[in-house]
Amino acid sequence: MINDIIKLYKEGKELTLLEIAYFAITIVTFAIAGVIALFNQSFGVSILIVPLVALIAGVMNIVAWSLVKLIVEHMISSRKEKSKSDKAKK
Repeated sequence: MINDIIKLYKEGKELTLLEIAYFAITIVTFAIAGVIALFNQSFGVSILIVPLVALIAGVMNIVAWSLVKLIVEHMISSRKEKSKSDKAKK
């Protein structure tokens, strides 16, 4: 597992690492909140806000990254098409 994380970092896939971190935090804190809820229900339920926030942050990060990537790729492709048409006119 650690070797896979190091490999992803060396490949420049920071977004994937960030997603893994968000969802690991979500799963771990959800499990901790469940165990605490066995002993003190109100405190265990109040801890559930942490995985909820981590899950929302992870999903929002994925959506924002996808939108930025889509816009940047669209701009790059439109510039390439424009430069090709400019060269064809000359």
